[in-house]
Amino acid sequence: MFKTITSMTYSCSSNSTCGCSLDSAIVTKIIGGEEAMKNSWGWAVSIRIHNNHICGGSLISSELVLTAAHCIVLVKTISSLSVTAGSKYLSMINQQRSVSQAFIPFNYDSTTYTNDIAIILLSSPFDMNDRSLAFICLPPSIENYPPDDMTVIAIGWGVLSTTEKTSSDTLQQVTLKTISNGISACHISVYNENVQICAGVQGGGKGMKKEKILIFILDNICCFQLDTCRGDSGGPLMMFSNQRWYIVGITSYGNGCASPYYPGIYTRASVYRKDIGCFLKNETSCIKKKFLVRNSVSSCSMNYLLISLFFILIKIINYQ
Repeated sequence: MFKTITSMTYSCSSNSTCGCSLDSAIVTKIIGGEEAMKNSWGWAVSIRIHNNHICGGSLISSELVLTAAHCIVLVKTISSLSVTAGSKYLSMINQQRSVSQAFIPFNYDSTTYTNDIAIILLSSPFDMNDRSLAFICLPPSIENYPPDDMTVIAIGWGVLSTTEKTSSDTLQQVTLKTISNGISACHISVYNENVQICAGVQGGGKGMKKEKILIFILDNICCFQLDTCRGDSGGPLMMFSNQRWYIVGITSYGNGCASPYYPGIYTRASVYRKDIGCFLKNETSCIKKKFLVRNSVSSCSMNYLLISLFFILIKIINYQ
């Protein structure tokens, strides 16, 4: 059993260039999550289609956003996308930018959601003189990072229950634990433990049986047909270390809405640390080797679909 903590205040280093927001994060272990404090997650952004929230994301620079590939891959036109930052309320826009390009790994698998990561390039940088905005730190490039049984925080604007139809207007947060893939619920949910993280909480909330695994609200998005707990995908799974916050996972998928039997699955960010570095250093050749580019003049994801069919064909040939 995990120890119950009434509340925890995470105080950041004032000298850090990333992973520290204007105000300290105060979180509890309330099952199902709670409303986030104002200015506690400065890197949290809302990704929108025609100004309607579809996914979360994380600021890693003034013009780069880290999110999930499944949030982007079947968007009809990139020009319909925008990103807002600097407010915990979806209805209160502080800063908003259109999207110039989106990058999806060539090896993203829409069936297993492996390599479910995307990087968005904004049309113009956010104004970082606004202290309500901040960058999240990138994790070290270490195998199987983070370790099992680590305390992590997930945030998002997803719907709060299966009966809800719209995203939460206020940013929500929840305390989770990274779970070993040896746990049966993780073993049956994770397709590739090298690139995916299993996380949830042990114990039950209101109306839940004890010793079950309860996930934070997660979702799958495909051609705008959203799962029952939409809106959280692409958001960060974060760990506090060395007095700053690191993104260790990207919300990818779950089974239903807050299911007590299945943990949440997150893309393991540490695996892509070097790839993300290509964008931060603007190394074009490095980016072109691994990522498909979607830009504002692209039509639906025909290029991506053709590439996916190509790799499926290669797999079939190799199998034979």
